Amino acid sequence: MAVKGALPAAYQTHCRDGSGPGAFVPFGVAKLCRFRHPRVFRHGELKRKHTAQQVKTKAEGDSQKPGSEEPSSSPATLSGESKSDMQLPREVIQQLRDVVFGFDTFYVTSVENYQANGVLFKGNLRGRSPAEAYSRTAKRFQTVMGDDYQLYFLEDQQNKPVAVVLRKDATQELTPALPEGILAALFAVGTIVTTLNTFGLPLLDPSKLDLNPSTVTAALPGTLAFFALLGVHEGGHRWAASRRGVQLSFPFFIPAGLGLLGSFGSITRFKSTLPNRQTLLEVAAAGPAAGAAASLVCLLLGLGLSAAGFGGIDVEPSAFEDSLLVGLLGKLFLGGQLAGKQSLSLNPLTLAGWAGLVVNALNTIPLGELDGGRIAFAMWGRRAASRIGVVSTLLLGLTGIVDELALYWVLLVLFLQRGPLVPQQEELSEPSKELTPLAVGLLFLPLLILLPLPFGLNSSPVVESVF
Repeated sequence: MAVKGALPAAYQTHCRDGSGPGAFVPFGVAKLCRFRHPRVFRHGELKRKHTAQQVKTKAEGDSQKPGSEEPSSSPATLSGESKSDMQLPREVIQQLRDVVFGFDTFYVTSVENYQANGVLFKGNLRGRSPAEAYSRTAKRFQTVMGDDYQLYFLEDQQNKPVAVVLRKDATQELTPALPEGILAALFAVGTIVTTLNTFGLPLLDPSKLDLNPSTVTAALPGTLAFFALLGVHEGGHRWAASRRGVQLSFPFFIPAGLGLLGSFGSITRFKSTLPNRQTLLEVAAAGPAAGAAASLVCLLLGLGLSAAGFGGIDVEPSAFEDSLLVGLLGKLFLGGQLAGKQSLSLNPLTLAGWAGLVVNALNTIPLGELDGGRIAFAMWGRRAASRIGVVSTLLLGLTGIVDELALYWVLLVLFLQRGPLVPQQEELSEPSKELTPLAVGLLFLPLLILLPLPFGLNSSPVVESVF
C-alpha cells in the first residue's frame, strides 16, 4: 500500500521505531528517528540519547512556568482549542502524540476535541494497511495508557482517517432502572401473549377467550414453531458473536399482534466493542441468514402439509397476494385451491414460517441499528449506511400511509433502533469479499417478502402446482 503524502523516492529514507518494519518518511524528518536505525554507532546513539534527555529536562522545567509553551516533538497543533479547553489532560495528549502515534502508524498533524468527552487526532495513516497500523498503535496505546482510555480509528466527514481517544467511562452504558434480565423476561411474556393471540387463543380479547383444552392445544404448534424460529435467528447472532469474542445483551423481544405476526423479533445490543467491520458483518448477517433459512423450511413444510389436507387455521386466499415469494410458493404448492375460495385451511407451520420470513425481512431493511443497517455499515462504511438509512426511512414512511405494518415498523425503529451505530475499534478496513453475496442477498430479502404479488392469484400462474 502506498504511503499517503509520501515524497518521491529520491527524497525518502527508511525509519524504524523498534516496533516492526518501518515506513518511508520525508527525508527532512528522518533525523527525528535516525538514532534508532540499526546501523547507528553505539557512541553516537548514547550521545543523542543524552542530548535528548537534557532537552526533555529543560522543557519540563519550562513547562512549570506560567504561560510557558507545552513541549512537543511533533508538528501537531491543537486546532481550534486552547490547551486548557481540551477534554483530556494535556499530559495524556502529549504522551499520545509523542509515544503512541508514530511515523510508521499514524502521523499526527492536529488535535481537537471530539464530541463531549474525547479528543480527535487528524493526520496521515501509514503502513501497509489500516488494520496493521491500528494493531501497532493499539499495542503501544495499551502499554502507555492502560485500560483508562479507548482508541478508535475512524473516518471523518471528508472520508479521511482520524484517531479518536475516549475515556473508558465514556463508552460505558447507563445502568437501567430494572435489571436487564427482568426487562427481557417482561418483554418475552408480552410476546408470548401476542403470539398465542395470533394463533387462535385471544388472550387480548377476554370476551372471545375460550380456554378449553382443544383451543389451547390448537394454538400451541404455531406458537412454539414461531418462537423456535425467533430462537434460531437469535442463536445465529450469538454463535457468530462467540466465535469473535463479542458480548451481547439479553434479547428484548418486541410484541406485535398485527396480522399473522406475534412479534417483530428482538433487539439485541452489543455489550463489548467490536474490533472491525468484518466482525460486525459476521455477527449481523448470521442472525437473519439462519432465521430466514429456518423460516423458509418451515413454510415449505407447512405448505406441503396444507396441500395434503393437514390444515388447522382458516385464512383468506387473498392473503397470499401480500408477499411476492410466499404468493409464488402458494401457487406452486396449492395451485387451484387459492382460486374461487373464501377460506383456506392452512397448517400452523405455514403461518409460523411465513411470519418468520416477515420478521427477518423487516430486520434486514438497511436502517439504523437493524441487522440490515449493520450489514450496510459493515459493507460500505458509516456515511454510506447513513444515506441508505435515510432513503429506507422515507420509503417506509410513504408506504406507511397505506400499510399499517410499515407505519408501525418505521415508528418503532425511529424510537428504539435509529442509531447511531456504536463505533468499532478500527472502521477503516473493508470486510472480506467472501460474505458479499450473503450480505447483498439479505438486503434483497425485504423486496422478496414484503412486496406484494404483482399479478392476481386468478391470473395465469407463473408456476404450476406440484400437487
